[in-house]
Amino acid sequence: MEGHEEKAAEAEFELADMEEQSDALAEQIEGARDDWEQQKQDGGVPGAGTGEETQEDDGATGEGATEVDD
Repeated sequence: MEGHEEKAAEAEFELADMEEQSDALAEQIEGARDDWEQQKQDGGVPGAGTGEETQEDDGATGEGATEVDD
């Protein structure tokens, strides 16, 4: 039965580690989002416009404006 207890303790440790990593990543994402929002408001930052003028494909997601030939 000792082997099962060791595996359970290891799994709990790994779970706690993953939760910490997840929280840290969420904080990094929020910080990057806040930074980006600030840069969009600063007219001196090249390429950081509001994006309201056009919605073009940025190549990162494969989504965006597409043309369809009829």
